[in-house]
Amino acid sequence: MSDVGISLENVSKRFGKVEAVRAVSLDIREGEFFSLLGPSGCGKTTTLRMIGGFEHPDEGRILLRAVDVTIEAPNRRNVNMVFQHYALFPHMSIGDNIAFGMRLKKVPKGEQRTRVAEMLEIVRLEGLEKRKPAQLSGGQQQRVALARALVNRPAALLLDEPLGALDVKLRRQMQLELKRIQSELGTTFVYVTHDQEEALAMSDRIGVMNDGIVEQTASPRELYEHPATAFCADFIGSLNALDFRVDDVADGQLVSRVSPRERLVVPVANGHRQGESLKLAVRPERIRIDLAEEPAPEDGSRLEGVVAEVVYLGSLTQFYVDTKVGRVVSHRMNEGGPGRAIDSGRNVVLTWPAHDSSVLAGSVPSDEPA
Repeated sequence: MSDVGISLENVSKRFGKVEAVRAVSLDIREGEFFSLLGPSGCGKTTTLRMIGGFEHPDEGRILLRAVDVTIEAPNRRNVNMVFQHYALFPHMSIGDNIAFGMRLKKVPKGEQRTRVAEMLEIVRLEGLEKRKPAQLSGGQQQRVALARALVNRPAALLLDEPLGALDVKLRRQMQLELKRIQSELGTTFVYVTHDQEEALAMSDRIGVMNDGIVEQTASPRELYEHPATAFCADFIGSLNALDFRVDDVADGQLVSRVSPRERLVVPVANGHRQGESLKLAVRPERIRIDLAEEPAPEDGSRLEGVVAEVVYLGSLTQFYVDTKVGRVVSHRMNEGGPGRAIDSGRNVVLTWPAHDSSVLAGSVPSDEPA
């Protein structure tokens, strides 16, 4: 896993006056499930197409297993690509669809049969090799497309939103199947999606793209719990982003004193100073909510407020609380038991540990004197 399978070195791509990809540098490890995540138009599909050779960068280099393939044609690269539209041959059987690429490469027929049987077992379609694509469900057709792309044993498989045409339930099932197949084969997967839950569920690491650049590359947990930029924090899950003026820097923490009983606390990062104006990020599920008359933790951040709205969502309840620093959202899991209900209009206390907060990049130092 430590060896680099795919490297992008300062890769840029323009279409006319539009700079679709801007100086992207990435190292994707051998055998890794790596996702490019971002909104439409952020440059993720263009980046994937450059890895596959369907587009050539205007600047920069692309290396596959340390070999420069920047200007090589797609058929000269040991990678395969799977699209949202499977493009199976309707007149061919499933077995023939899977074997098609091997026939073009003139792989001996005996080896073709062996490899097709292996792939049918991996994608769990044994016994269906004689059927036609129209006789299969959408999820089964997706598995055939995967088997066809993997049967030639590529160094990497590139997947451009391949589950987009499936319904929600089948899509979730296929996410688990994709991860299982990738783990079983050990093939490098590079996966493009705009679905944050999909990326979090499947990936070893995620590169979040915005406006042609990669804003952060990290594991799903690191990306969710410690987003590096305001865009990453907002794009991945729900978030509270609170204005934060640094009043004290002590004991490895930045402290903003909201009132004599209220404060915001975040671990020190990047040499921040007293007097700076920052943005603090904290996830709603990290915030504990208690009625004002009940005991609450004394460490970390503490805010007092009034519940403006309560939203019941089955497994959890959302509380929208008006505080001195603005509206804050807290999530509480609905686990049953004798806990006291919190209704709209109640006075509450919000608390969370310092390590559950992070500072968002791009905050501007205050001009006010410290």
